[in-house]
Amino acid sequence: MALNPSLSPTPPMGFNTWNRFAGSINQDLIEETMSAMIEEGLARLGYVYLNIDDGWMAPERNPQGELVPDPERFPGGIARLAERAHAAGLKLGIYSCCGTKTCMGLPASYGHESQDAKTFASWGIDYLKQDWCSVPYEDFPGKSHREVAQELYGRISQGIAATNHPMVLSMCNWGDGESWQWARGIAHLWRTTSDIADVFCGETPQGAWDVVRIFEKNSQLDEYAGPGGWNDPDMLEVGNGGMSEVEYRSHFTLWCMMAAPLLIGTDLRRLDLSTRSILTNADLIAVNQDALGVQAPVVRQTDGVYTLKKPLAGGDWALAVFNASETDKTVEIDWTTLVQPGNHHIKDLWSGKNEVVQGKTCVDIPSHATQVWKRYS
Repeated sequence: MALNPSLSPTPPMGFNTWNRFAGSINQDLIEETMSAMIEEGLARLGYVYLNIDDGWMAPERNPQGELVPDPERFPGGIARLAERAHAAGLKLGIYSCCGTKTCMGLPASYGHESQDAKTFASWGIDYLKQDWCSVPYEDFPGKSHREVAQELYGRISQGIAATNHPMVLSMCNWGDGESWQWARGIAHLWRTTSDIADVFCGETPQGAWDVVRIFEKNSQLDEYAGPGGWNDPDMLEVGNGGMSEVEYRSHFTLWCMMAAPLLIGTDLRRLDLSTRSILTNADLIAVNQDALGVQAPVVRQTDGVYTLKKPLAGGDWALAVFNASETDKTVEIDWTTLVQPGNHHIKDLWSGKNEVVQGKTCVDIPSHATQVWKRYS
């Protein structure tokens, strides 16, 4: 029994609590974030999922074996939050884990997959992030990570499908077991890398990857993404303070070009102008949400500079040139080779400048910057 691929015709967009708040979450934060998503105009741009990550559960299941929200931090319950989200035109997401405990040590779904799916459906949940901590490999002697992941994600996927309640399933096993090769039909998106750090390039907390490393891994997997199922290079760090504005623009641009889910991970109640301008770039969001659903392949790589070309519905395309190196570069773009001969009417998706190009042109791209254009017919 496969999940409905029509729930994710384009990459999911929304907000997740983890990158900014980790386990320090409560009902007030969710309600205030819900309001901010509306007031900041994010919902109008497609950011509709409000996803509650690890830390929402009570320390124990109830006597019926059901997951319940922490009564002090979520006194009104999760179903009430889902009702409020739906009334505001949003969707509510929740978190669980394939193992015996979540990554924070709270009750998880192992052995309760069908029951938890029914609980989430009864609350009106629209999106489930299923993590991969405390997995009891000893219960699967002789099986590989991939085989165990196929078994456990298959269980929760079947549990969701059996409820007949529409729910996006996000697999979060950090790219282990090469899930992009087999997850389509089981889930709507699958993590391709370790957790993201708020670091563009350099030293990261143990177990986390910087943006460049994640890009280099995820960009190799373009053949596996498309409507109904998406490579997930993890959530956005834009606005959390660890990168420059140039680097955050590159982070956002690359995720849009790679048809990655766009899940904001900063405090929406306190957006600064720079963060707002990046997250609300309607042109780039349109590239990410293009109906053709192509993850842009890397069509050229030389001297630390990557060129990505993303075909778009209607015959147009977007082209991005990313300078991952530590020095500024002057890059020659051969439009005839990269695209086709003739004049091309393009728009710079950060400056808004329109121009006509043909033949070869040169562009100066600072270190860690990304230049991106869209061709208009």
